Amino acid sequence: MRSIISPLLWLFAVVAVVAVSSCAVTTKPTEGTSETFQNTSEASTDLTSSTSPRSSSGKSESDESKKQALEFTKVNFERVRTDMAVGGGEHLTSLATLLGVSDSCKAEFFSLTKNRFSTLFISDQIAPEELLAELDSELSANPHMKD
Repeated sequence: MRSIISPLLWLFAVVAVVAVSSCAVTTKPTEGTSETFQNTSEASTDLTSSTSPRSSSGKSESDESKKQALEFTKVNFERVRTDMAVGGGEHLTSLATLLGVSDSCKAEFFSLTKNRFSTLFISDQIAPEELLAELDSELSANPHMKD
């Protein structure tokens, strides 16, 4: 009987040590959640405050729209890229709205981004700022697309 108890005792000890050593103590348990909430809150505040008719910062409506489009593109870059590759999608629709593309021309805008995809994404290293500059050039060449 003693020979069975000794290995079981050792097994219990090993399991206890492994269990205790795998526990992590965190001093800031809500840091990730708080950071996510803060980022979401800031984005929501930026969006709602910039939809007012007059901005208190003195920036023009065009500057605010460009800022919103840039922030949206930064956060959703891969999704926008995918939508452009297929010529439509939720994120491309949102970006088109932020860029001021009229509802009646969104299908044309989607087609343009699909057909010009290889030009818009000439490199895997293209930044959101560069993409928006290219889209701005395309929209300037097609002013009828804007509201």
